[in-house]
This record gives sequence, C-alpha cells and structure tokens, in this order.
Amino acid sequence: MPKKIEEICGREQVKNRLKQFIKRRNFPHLLFVGSDGIGKTTIASLFSKEFLGRFFQANYKIVYANVPLTSDEMKQASSEAYVSTSKIGSLAGRKITTPAFIQVRIKPFVQLKALGEVPFKILIVKNFDELGGNQQGFRRLMEIYGSNCRMILITSKISSIIDPIISRCQIFLISSTDFDSFKNLILDISEREALEIDIKVIELLYKLSNGQISYAIDLLQLCSISGNKIDINGLYKNSINTKQDLMRSLLLVCFNGDFPKARELSRTIQSNYKYRSKEIFTLLLKELLKMPFSNFTRNKLINLIADADFRAIDGRDDDIQISNLLSKFCYLSEYL
Repeated sequence: MPKKIEEICGREQVKNRLKQFIKRRNFPHLLFVGSDGIGKTTIASLFSKEFLGRFFQANYKIVYANVPLTSDEMKQASSEAYVSTSKIGSLAGRKITTPAFIQVRIKPFVQLKALGEVPFKILIVKNFDELGGNQQGFRRLMEIYGSNCRMILITSKISSIIDPIISRCQIFLISSTDFDSFKNLILDISEREALEIDIKVIELLYKLSNGQISYAIDLLQLCSISGNKIDINGLYKNSINTKQDLMRSLLLVCFNGDFPKARELSRTIQSNYKYRSKEIFTLLLKELLKMPFSNFTRNKLINLIADADFRAIDGRDDDIQISNLLSKFCYLSEYL
C-alpha cells in the first residue's frame, strides 16, 4: 500500500498534476473518473494527506454516497428541515428543502472554515453518481462554501454526473497502471518476499488483474501459499477464485446447512476483500439470481436478503448482520 503520491504505481501524468497542486497550495474541485478498483480513492486520500500535512485529521473527511442514512441521521435531517417561527430571519417558519444526505453528512463539515495553516478543507465523496438528483445540492455547496472546502468527487460512471457538476470540476481520468510500471512493482515485491517469477508470468498476471494492483497482489499471495515459485498454472488456478465464485461457494455451503463453515468463509471474504455488509448482500443477490430455484423459493431468499440489508443500515457490526442472514439460509436448506 503506497504511503505517498510518489509511491503510486504508474499514472505519472496524474501524479505530476497533483504535485503541482501541492506546490501551489491551491486546486479547484476535482472529479476522479475510472473503473472500480483502479485506485481512485487511494490516490485522492494520499493527495489530501500530503496537501493538508499535519492538519490532515482536522480538515479531511470521506463519505460514501451509496451508504444509506441511519435512522438517527434521518431523524436529525427531519428535525433540521423546519425552522421555528420563533426564529428571526427570512427562513422563519419555512421548510428547508436541502437533501437529507447533504444536510446531515456534508453541510456540517463544509460550512466551517479550515483549522490550522491550510487554505481549505478537503471532502472526498466516493460513488458520487449514486446521489442521482441530489447532485444539484452539491452544485450549491460548491458555490457557497468553495472557499472553506474543496471537493474530490469519485465515480466510475461519468455519464451519471450532471453537467453543472462537471463544469465546476477539473476532471482526472484514472486509468489502469501501464505494464512497465506494473512489472517493476511486481519484481520489487517478488524480491522483497523472495518469490520466483518470470516475465511471462507477470504478463499473465497483468492480464488477469486488468492492471489492478490490489487484485494482482492478492493473486500473488494466494499463489505463494503453495511455494515461492509463481507459475502460470498456479495463477490460472487461483484466478478462478473470483468474487462471484466465492459467493456461489458461500451460498452452496449455506444450502448444505453448514452454518459454522459458511460463517468462516464469509469472514474470510470480508477480511480479504474489505467488504461491508451491503456489498456482501449485493453480491449474494447477483449470484442467487443465477441459481435454478423455483420462483417461490427465489422470492423467499431475496426477501431475506432485503430484510438483512434494511437492518444493516442501523447495525453497528457487519459480521452479526451477515451471520444472521447466513443462519436463515442454513435453516431454509432443510426445505429446499
């Protein structure tokens, strides 16, 4: 995992532009565009850390647009949506129409000035396209609080971003790592970890991972379990264990009624891929739809996933929510 912008693999043009921002101590709102898992959030976070320096903790925030508000946050947004008639000013007695997500998670951060010797705060909004119509609210925030806070918006679907947002941002296209940079990084890792790997294997690793460093490293770790020599057969064998294959395996274990094994496998998936409960539920649903169940059974299983996803909004422990769903799958296995 890189700790500085300079340590990011490849993407030299992107790194040079970001380093110029740091040197000038100023930058506009940014829009990072690239495929999932390409490193957009890592680059944005490292840039923020170097730009803000020792004042990073007080002036940095990252929010996920695809994570629903909790019940407490919804109550807070509701209570703040109405200004009492006892208040003085033009808003007295009126209803505020600011979207709840912006009112609760964004506005309290951006409306306060930066702390310490930095020109402004930095807010990262991941999966920005998930906001849909609420993007209009961000346009207003950029205009009103731009001197307090700069935003780095992250998306894999630029077509879902409204034109007023695009026009107010400088766009960064984050592509996959070029092969030469990828090769040098893998050779460096192999040397440090005492792994044997040749150029043909690295070429295959690059293709299998689509240039995604995190996935390539995961494959190397899986292959290294059986020995220090990384070969083509080992790569192919371990690359089969994709995310969806793991989800299918998890479902099959549940439908065999083996809850302890299912819970162990789910914890391994969460640990290796850093999945939250919402992501697990989405992948389970995607795989479930491929399985040959009757409409009644499929609908029953989908309802269980929907209930688990709803409860997870207020839940504080992802493992408990996931385990609860898996236990219900295991219980239903007796009737499948």
